Amino acid sequence: MKNICFTICSIFIFFLGFIAERDYDISERIYGFFYKPVISVVMSTFNREQVLPIAIESILNQTFKDFEFIIIDDGSTDNTWKVIQSYARKDKRIVPLKNEKNKGLIYSLNRGLDQARGKYIARMDDDDKSVLYRFERQVWAMEENPDIVVLGAKITPSQDPLTKPTTPPLLTSPDEIALNTYFTSGVKHPTVMMRRDFLNKHHLRYDPKYLYAEDSGLWKDILNKGGKISSLNETLVYFRYSKNVSHPPRYLQIQNETYKHIQQEKFTPFWKDIPYEWLSMQISNEHKCIILKKMIESNKKLKILNQKVLEKQHLAICEKETLKKNGILVIHPQWSDYLYINDDHKTFFRIDYPDDTGRIVLENNNTVTVQWDNWGVEVYKKEDNGKKWILIEN
Repeated sequence: MKNICFTICSIFIFFLGFIAERDYDISERIYGFFYKPVISVVMSTFNREQVLPIAIESILNQTFKDFEFIIIDDGSTDNTWKVIQSYARKDKRIVPLKNEKNKGLIYSLNRGLDQARGKYIARMDDDDKSVLYRFERQVWAMEENPDIVVLGAKITPSQDPLTKPTTPPLLTSPDEIALNTYFTSGVKHPTVMMRRDFLNKHHLRYDPKYLYAEDSGLWKDILNKGGKISSLNETLVYFRYSKNVSHPPRYLQIQNETYKHIQQEKFTPFWKDIPYEWLSMQISNEHKCIILKKMIESNKKLKILNQKVLEKQHLAICEKETLKKNGILVIHPQWSDYLYINDDHKTFFRIDYPDDTGRIVLENNNTVTVQWDNWGVEVYKKEDNGKKWILIEN
């Protein structure tokens, strides 16, 4: 029997060597069949010929090189497919796929997940730009924390060059992220890296019923299967907004309704008859305090979430009136909130959204310039002896 196996292996090796000399393309395909990259990057795109090259090159130029790059053209009608093919001819790590007609992001991402062979799945959006050491930092963190299934990072619209950290990646507590997913998406979808074996073991994919909130739906399913979600406290993706021509006029309305259904599913164990009209992608603080109080009482028996984390968030959110007295009212075109300035008199956070943090970089009698960790630089005019800031430049 051993002789037979040895003979078969010898013939196979000879055959591979023969092909390698005669036909490089075929031998490369055979090599590709057996080769398993560390990362499978999955990106769907539709009619993005103008912005797509920046997204593609930010991946191809990563300092971590061991990946395949699965790009799905979701039935584009412009030159997007030609752009993808052009890059694929130059870099064999690109796996180009094309839908004959536009089938939507959920279908396309699931097609990419089915094609993926890597240990990790990295998401990428077609109009964003990854920091060049993004994969290096995320793989480091995933290898050091084998219990983390999904790992996100911070995202910023600023294109200012960043210096690669030399210290070990710092992760947000999975218990905090788990609680945050009840009120927000928890982690930024374009930044995430996921463990493929966990997704396959539990037969998890993006669910079509979570239209336009497919990421929140997937995080819910992962948490329900016992997976942990975390995020790096460093920026690894540049957000570059481009209007998505595939979105219908009612996109935001549909997204919000989908998200409310996800919230309802998540809150049901704690509060079966939670008022549906309270649910939103931005739940009011009044309702949030009531919900948190219900969760704290129910969780003592359910033990779904970390009790201390629940109580800490309730304290931070529901005792805000005391914080507001010492805070600064900010008037912004998209939001109004109070900022709480930390003891260092430089860094601050939004009281309604404590994860939205920043620092003061320049201040005089009339204006203050701030650097948001997530949203770049903005300039505000000070009024009421500095107790009110009004945005004048961003």
